[in-house]
Amino acid sequence: MSQIIFIFVLPFLLTILFFIHPAHADDIISKTNNNKSCDYQIVSRVIDGDTIELSDGRVVRLIGVDTPETVDPREGVQWFAREAAKKLREWILDKKVCLKKDREQVQDIDKYGRLLRYVWRDDFFVNAELINQGYGFALTIHPFQYLEDFRRHERKAREGNLGLWDKERQKEWEKDVEKSKSLAATCGKGKIICPQEAVNYIGKYKTVRFFVAKSYDSGEAIFLNSKNDFRDHDNFTAIIFKKDRNKFSADPADYYRGKTIDVVGRIKEYEGRAEIILEEPSQIKILK
Repeated sequence: MSQIIFIFVLPFLLTILFFIHPAHADDIISKTNNNKSCDYQIVSRVIDGDTIELSDGRVVRLIGVDTPETVDPREGVQWFAREAAKKLREWILDKKVCLKKDREQVQDIDKYGRLLRYVWRDDFFVNAELINQGYGFALTIHPFQYLEDFRRHERKAREGNLGLWDKERQKEWEKDVEKSKSLAATCGKGKIICPQEAVNYIGKYKTVRFFVAKSYDSGEAIFLNSKNDFRDHDNFTAIIFKKDRNKFSADPADYYRGKTIDVVGRIKEYEGRAEIILEEPSQIKILK
């Protein structure tokens, strides 16, 4: 009897599934990882909120999401960049994730040689949740299979004033950044020198005051830079090598970015630019 009922009910169920609205179908897919076509990898480093490095050295750019910039030399310090990168580390750093290609496979690798992938941690869809929780924007320049889902996630986050959409919180952050930059402008007084002048003091033990415009963790060293582009001739860099990083805050690149700091040490020259190597926390201080 049960077999007969199943035979009659099955066509009805298939009909319902067939007529599900495509947008709803994508929404169902976006909330469940069926583990098909998974490339399982360990995340060894989070470069910023939408870019990661795998344990085999490959770099992955998350499809369909754009978070505020932390490493692009063309951009200054951006609102909510720190929070986005920090959240991504919390979710997937040192964890095994499932990487998937886009169903349309319009592009597999971007112009920078990064793999373009969806990232899942079990049934947690990382690309979607970055947008849904207000850590990133929906990147809709090119078509992809979850495009309409991601647009809905962004609209929901924006309407809820979540994360980067919280304008009041953004105003307070902008005020703090301006205050920090104004502190950096007090360099050149007394024995404290400005970053652009440091190259004139190679070999001397000095205190350099500067606003950390960009910071970068290569895995081997952490670089705190006074300019957006470290290649600028007047950029100054404070460096913490891997062997010493445990002496400092849990994530120095994130902790000092967007702050004005005093660094103390012997100024060295590297490729025409000045730098100080930090071996002890006593060599660095945040100005408040």
